[in-house]
Amino acid sequence: MPDNGVTWIEEELARLKDAGLYTNIRTIDSPMDAWVTIDGRKLLNFCANNYLGLANHPRLREAAKHAIDRYGVGPGAVRTIAGTMSLHVEWSGGWPNSRKPKPASPFRAVSPPTSPPSPRWLAAMISSFPTN
Repeated sequence: MPDNGVTWIEEELARLKDAGLYTNIRTIDSPMDAWVTIDGRKLLNFCANNYLGLANHPRLREAAKHAIDRYGVGPGAVRTIAGTMSLHVEWSGGWPNSRKPKPASPFRAVSPPTSPPSPRWLAAMISSFPTN
């Protein structure tokens, strides 16, 4: 086989496969949840960020649809560059324009499984989702 500049890539992939280190990315055919369907099999999912099971809650799904209708789809940019969206201001209680510290933010940047939000916090968040 002539070396077209990528032979080393093919060799490295073969080495990874031989060593059992090559990763095959599975296709998930269901909503991301505690249980997922992969290759027609229902499997327990230990690796999703949906450990609280809220990603497919009907009110959260409806709130996401409402937000898409109002704000569209897209990542925008970093808030310090492009500005903050009114939705962020609404959920944070006006924080970006206020010097008064707020007691808590409705979202955590990191929520490790060892310290999940309290049931009271979750109930408050779900009850604040739009119902229409």
